[in-house]
Amino acid sequence: MRYVYKYRLPIVLILLLPVSLLAQSKFEINTSYNTIGLQETLQVSYTYKGEASMNNWIAPVFKNWRIISGPFFQLQQVSINGVQKTETIISYEIQPLKTGSIEIPAGELHLSSISIRCKPVTILVQRNLPTGRQQQAGLQMPGGFFESDVLDEPNEMERNAIVLPGEDVAKKMKDNIFIRVEASKKNCVVGEPILVTYTLYSRLRTSSKLIQQPVFNGCTVYEMTTQDLHEETKLLNGKKYSTYIIRKVQLIPLTAGTINLGTAKVENTVNLYRVNNNTIQKTFEYSSICSSEPAQINVTNLPTYKGTANFSGAIGHFTINARVDKKIDTAGDVNKLIIEVTGSGNFSSVTLPQVHWPKGVEHFNSSEETDVNKLVYPAAGSKTFSIPFTCKQQGTTVIPAIHYNFYNTETGSYTTIETTPIEIKVNPPLKNFINPDLYSEGNTNSRYIWIIPGIGLILAIGWWIFYKKEKNTTPNLISNNNVINIKTDIQQADTVVPNNLIEPAKPESIYELLTIPDDIAFFKAVISMLEKEISIEKDNGRKEALRQLFAVCNSALYAPQSNANRYDVAEQLKILFIHPA
Repeated sequence: MRYVYKYRLPIVLILLLPVSLLAQSKFEINTSYNTIGLQETLQVSYTYKGEASMNNWIAPVFKNWRIISGPFFQLQQVSINGVQKTETIISYEIQPLKTGSIEIPAGELHLSSISIRCKPVTILVQRNLPTGRQQQAGLQMPGGFFESDVLDEPNEMERNAIVLPGEDVAKKMKDNIFIRVEASKKNCVVGEPILVTYTLYSRLRTSSKLIQQPVFNGCTVYEMTTQDLHEETKLLNGKKYSTYIIRKVQLIPLTAGTINLGTAKVENTVNLYRVNNNTIQKTFEYSSICSSEPAQINVTNLPTYKGTANFSGAIGHFTINARVDKKIDTAGDVNKLIIEVTGSGNFSSVTLPQVHWPKGVEHFNSSEETDVNKLVYPAAGSKTFSIPFTCKQQGTTVIPAIHYNFYNTETGSYTTIETTPIEIKVNPPLKNFINPDLYSEGNTNSRYIWIIPGIGLILAIGWWIFYKKEKNTTPNLISNNNVINIKTDIQQADTVVPNNLIEPAKPESIYELLTIPDDIAFFKAVISMLEKEISIEKDNGRKEALRQLFAVCNSALYAPQSNANRYDVAEQLKILFIHPA
């Protein structure tokens, strides 16, 4: 049972960490309407606000809904009362498949150490449009290709919309609207980031609906598609196209082999013109679906590493630097080694560099912090490792250069980088206030753990006694007596008193000292008492211990750089003056 009590507090603290993280996070669903018509589309946004970084997004399953477009990811940093919070928005355009009350499913986020889910939302779907709502003009992708219907003169897009006699309308649509898949590399190694972009090209004025998102298998996916992307004009084979990015992702292959890039599908609706004898006979609307062509990425294993040190596993292009918190240290104190790996590439492959610790240094478990922008290609940022350590001996300690190797995707070869050695001047350890050999061997803090509740009990009894006396004496007697006694001790600190008139300090006077709230008054009172005790002490060992404690108190009063504090002094007083019954 004692083991349960021993570890109960740490366990409770660990369990409270996710609770604290949840309390600082907000994850909810926002929709454009609560009631919609069967033919309408609905904008749905999953919004997370919090201090923890999002590691993964588990997409919801939209039952009884058709996904028109999405997910679109938007990431931004928001400062609230000086505290930086991350705001992540994942949005969809969806359309109902039936009438009635239909649920928008909950989404799930993986944060630094926990997973959180938002509450689902119910939408009422009617057969007809809600009263006062206008019919939607058709859903276009953000930044789509609508232009004004009123033009002073025909432009190139209008000319392309003319269907000549005998011309195949389906072929015209295929020639003028298509999806291109572009990969930054066709061949890569396992763990190397690849940028893949799906772009819609059009030479017609079109209303476009994304009806199928590409799916990727065998790789980690970093989403880079945002709602900030806009229409651009590009030249392709000498022709001018309006373009819009459908999907933009970073893929990190997990195994060697072939990655088949998924298919994207877009439904396009265009107004076309039939012409006969140079006269427009009629205008008609035509819809068709275009799909991306199959594409592949060939993935091979990393080439054999021939270096002498173990390969770190990092893939990208990096630099490294290291520093310590204190270049002037004290033996026995805790210091910290900070290693920062900065650059671009696959940061999930960046691991703790190997440190060859010098003799006489003890190190502890490390922690790491990642700050990476995944909306640029390749992902760029830094990973910082912190390692607490302690120098055991006085002198000069040198942490040797830290070597780190990685597969350089820019050169296609292995590269080794290193830090500069770090020299630390280690001062001697702080002396113990009292040499344990100067007093009895068994007189330890653990033996006198009863003193703490004992002090409380004695103070309670003392308060009760003085409370009874208050009925027959003047108020504030306790406070006045305490002040008088302490002041008398301080005033008489330099007074020479014959030994036969001085009495040894009693445990009651020690308890009285411990109640002094002011540090300066406390140290002066202790010095006064120690002077008296030293003058009458016969045992040389105890007298030396008293002198050492006297020196510590003097240092606390008059040496600005002193490390002495009242709590340590109080512990020594208990050991020297309060003996077991």
